[in-house]
Amino acid sequence: MSATVAAVARFLEESGRLETLLAAPGDDLDRIVLTGVDTDRAAGPTDVTWRRTPAASATEVGAGLLICPGPVPDGPRAGHAVAVCRAPRFAMVEVLTRFFTELDVDREPVYADPGLAEMVARNHSWVKNAIVGPGVTIAQHVTIGCSGMGYERDATGRLVRFPQLGGVLLEADVHVAAQATVQRGALGDTVLRRGAKVGPHVNVGHNVEVGEDALLTGHVQLGGSCRIGARAVIWQSAVIANGVRIGDDAVVGMCSCVRTDVGPGEVWAGNPARRLR
Repeated sequence: MSATVAAVARFLEESGRLETLLAAPGDDLDRIVLTGVDTDRAAGPTDVTWRRTPAASATEVGAGLLICPGPVPDGPRAGHAVAVCRAPRFAMVEVLTRFFTELDVDREPVYADPGLAEMVARNHSWVKNAIVGPGVTIAQHVTIGCSGMGYERDATGRLVRFPQLGGVLLEADVHVAAQATVQRGALGDTVLRRGAKVGPHVNVGHNVEVGEDALLTGHVQLGGSCRIGARAVIWQSAVIANGVRIGDDAVVGMCSCVRTDVGPGEVWAGNPARRLR
């Protein structure tokens, strides 16, 4: 399915979400066609996306349509538009549900080596919505590419599902141990970089990025959109909150609860976690 910017804007206006639509002078919004979705960093001219903060400059918007709060200081370039909306994340939910329902399906995985599919079947694992690189090991009863915990509250406080439309990228030589879960991205991909190791019963949330040769030991929990640096070590049962960044070569002690960013090479432990050295 596809939609024009004009059609999406009319829908948002009718739903009471749209405050202002910004477009370049002379743009025919019925001719700007949106065919996909992506994160605000990666979205191109045929994508719709959203962000929770105002656009610093609309001229830098790469998406065909960006949904965000205001104020926006200037107008976008030709071929791009900005919809300033109340509750932009919920507005994005409504747009996805109205115009892009065909993307909300499970896609078959793509394996660099056909033997990987045999390993997955032999180990009774479930893999969808994923690109699986060479040398990857997927152990018993692993789940890769399932939907994450994406929800938004409507005006009544009821939880409404944010469609999970992204995927998972496992680069070369990644290892995922038994009964671990790697959730697909909401928009964009969840990424495990080359050589990353994921222990048993680990949960990797949507849109997480795990750096090269990072080690996640058993029962680690990674909240959505957090970033784990290259060669970082997260010890048993540690919890990393949504959006937190763990720097390269950092160490997080077992059973820690990390709610703020950890710098490169730092050692943190405790609940709430604090820097030891």
